[in-house]
Amino acid sequence: ACQAMASVSEQHTRAILGAVQRVGEQKRDREGALARMRACLEEYEALGATLTALPERVERPAMVPLGKLALFPGTLRHTNEVTVLLGENLFALRSASQAVGIAERRAEFVAAQVQSLEEEVRELGSELEKLGAMHTLGLDRGSEGGGGGGGDDDDNYGG
Repeated sequence: ACQAMASVSEQHTRAILGAVQRVGEQKRDREGALARMRACLEEYEALGATLTALPERVERPAMVPLGKLALFPGTLRHTNEVTVLLGENLFALRSASQAVGIAERRAEFVAAQVQSLEEEVRELGSELEKLGAMHTLGLDRGSEGGGGGGGDDDDNYGG
């Protein structure tokens, strides 16, 4: 009976450790996705600020790229006109104020995804804590001499 209990205990420990590993991987994946979504949200917020400031002047000085290595001074003209990506290779010419609205709506969508991912990460963290507690309880029971009185209960229920 003690060997059977030890075998069940080992299987239980392996199952918990496997679950801890899987949940840990899921949590790391979700944390990576959360970091990417937060960066995307920051980019949309910066884009909105830039699009708001651009049309304030007719021309704006800028460093214009010439290839990958060179920049030269130039000016931006028609700063109230923005080409916006609407979907898969579908672009539209919009005013800066319209583009700000589009950027704000996209930022709201990303913010909702960030909140959802934060909730998932919290839930996975609490699940990891529960699994850790289960593992610790299993180790404590195993160190009490093969489960103590638990073996007798199993024998009574077994027949």
